[in-house]
Amino acid sequence: MHVCRYRCGVLLTCAVALVLTVPAAADDGLPAAGDGLPPGDAPPPTVFSRLEDARVADDYDGADEVIVYDYSVNRVKDSGVTYVDTYLLRKVLTPSGCRNRSVLNWRYEPWSSHVEVREVNVVRGDERIPVDVAGVHDLPAPQSAIYWNARVKTLQLPRLEVNDGIEVRTFRKGYSYALLDEEAGTPAGGGEAEDVTPDDDKYIPPMAGEYFDIVLFQASVPIVERKYVLALPADKRLHSEVFNGPLFSSTTYGPDTTKYTWWALDVPPRPSEPRAAAASDVVPKVVVATVESWEAKSRWFFDANRNQFDVTPEIRAKVEEIFEDAGLTNASEERKAEELVHWVAQNIRYSGQTMGEGEGFTLHSGEMIFEQRSGVCKDIAGMLVTMMRAADMDSYAAMTMAGSRIEETPADQFNHCVCALKKADGSFEMYDPTWVPYNNDIWSKYETEQQYLIGSPEGNGLATIQYSPPEGSPLKVTHDARLAADGTLVGQFRLEGGGALDTRLRNMVSYARIADVPEDIAETLSVLGDRVEVVALDHIKPDDFSSDAWIEVSYRVPEYAFAADDGLEFRSPMMTLTLNDGWLCRACIYDWADEREEDLFLWFTQLIEGSETLRLPSGYELAEAPENDEVDEIYAYFKGKGEVDGSRLEVTQRFEVRRRQIPPEDYEGFKRAVDEAKDFGDFVYRVEKGGDR
Repeated sequence: MHVCRYRCGVLLTCAVALVLTVPAAADDGLPAAGDGLPPGDAPPPTVFSRLEDARVADDYDGADEVIVYDYSVNRVKDSGVTYVDTYLLRKVLTPSGCRNRSVLNWRYEPWSSHVEVREVNVVRGDERIPVDVAGVHDLPAPQSAIYWNARVKTLQLPRLEVNDGIEVRTFRKGYSYALLDEEAGTPAGGGEAEDVTPDDDKYIPPMAGEYFDIVLFQASVPIVERKYVLALPADKRLHSEVFNGPLFSSTTYGPDTTKYTWWALDVPPRPSEPRAAAASDVVPKVVVATVESWEAKSRWFFDANRNQFDVTPEIRAKVEEIFEDAGLTNASEERKAEELVHWVAQNIRYSGQTMGEGEGFTLHSGEMIFEQRSGVCKDIAGMLVTMMRAADMDSYAAMTMAGSRIEETPADQFNHCVCALKKADGSFEMYDPTWVPYNNDIWSKYETEQQYLIGSPEGNGLATIQYSPPEGSPLKVTHDARLAADGTLVGQFRLEGGGALDTRLRNMVSYARIADVPEDIAETLSVLGDRVEVVALDHIKPDDFSSDAWIEVSYRVPEYAFAADDGLEFRSPMMTLTLNDGWLCRACIYDWADEREEDLFLWFTQLIEGSETLRLPSGYELAEAPENDEVDEIYAYFKGKGEVDGSRLEVTQRFEVRRRQIPPEDYEGFKRAVDEAKDFGDFVYRVEKGGDR
């Protein structure tokens, strides 16, 4: 499984992506050291001609560098052990590019992979300047929350000049986690090897004899050419599919080997856009796997971890204590499972220690996690599986991909581990203790519409979490306030949230020390004015899961309304708050571009329902009300209304984000709804003296 981070400090981890290497055969197609490609019918390109043809920064809209040639040859053995030879040629185009590439690095995990830096040259003009690879340093990699003894090899380059080339040959053997990849899109694969080194047994993949890879063909910088070669034993069958755009491909057959090749030419850099979808969802890629089916993968995952959920007397006693303290001794299985997922979420901290060999795809035992009270996602999920089994529930570990889709090709496209509870009717209920600390759900709304694979003895297929409509993550805002003749605003907000908004409201009062919470809430309200005063504050206890989250705050803002020509002018406080706070409305805080090249990804759908009553000062009347327009699009909706009822200004709003991922062709409608909400929120109300009421 791969690894990713969640904004609240929750790190997701689990399985594996195979990556291995070995010396290239003479006919591997890699550039020869010194003279470019082997001779053919036409004069072959050389490193010098490739760099010259790659042009300069102005030809790439000022990009700092360009990948001139990225070529990996991957050879897979019958055992699944794979060797990868990679040739990478970059050209630095700007002073920033020179600075950014002044040190090269290669991350790896020594339990599962071996990396050699074979050759490095700086290419300047018509000269190759060799860099002594004896200067490579092998260092502990920076680590946070996951302490799996990862390492990084680094090499300092001589001072680079604009338009220098950096030529690198590397050799890798073993399988590695996405956590350790140098960058998204770095080839990670295997190939057939003629010779086997004595330590090859160490690098047999977790699913012995099998191979998979997910190869991305677009990066954050331009690519002139990227080529990926996979050589399999002739009797190995391969599933493969290309996604998100065309690639060139070829297949050739030899007596012992089938060789598959995919390549791309002149690939522009991936656009830099806010709230972008995962690269694997949008950039051209090929997904390959030799494993027979998802059902086979499911059985393997079950067998690899079948002994990790043994129930000890201490764990059983703790489960009984949890139920007794909550008054659930005779409660339903569903209610007990809910109690257990919250106990695990609140009591097992995210901090992963290595078990050595097998780390990443083997869950630590429930006994170990119960004793240490810490682990990564797979261990936290395993703790819940163990505690459910202690309560005689039929539970299993499962793999998923948080924040990105899983394709039908049965490659290991996972970055996260969760828990599945089998119900009496044979269906499964999914639980995620890693993503529900301070969350009233059993499965985070950040994880809807994502695929998962349950590890079971009979073998399960790939399944998908259902879509959650905006009503699944509602924010209800109630605001009652009074405006004084001197412009002072005094009022009370009540915020109520469910689903994803339950989490966000709880986080607003759980991130800081208790004594600092009023100051944090005052900072939230500071969008109403820098002189805001919090008069009173009340909120749900963050670890109280008997109801959805709520916050009540009474406040005072001197001079909220501006005196102008014998009247007062102001904006709706409710709209000002909700439109300017990313915790309350993620979609509202960006200055969205008119057009978009890639999918917009917001993680969750959302509903905002707001109701505001603002009592006007005596003798004042509303001069003008905003237009009450409605925008009803496929992916978003907004309707706002403002009118006077006697001495009160009544403002209401309804805003919906209807899908968490929005394609470019429908982005315009989404933006129209957001813009309408902002226009409505920016409307300046004016009240003027008009007689006593």
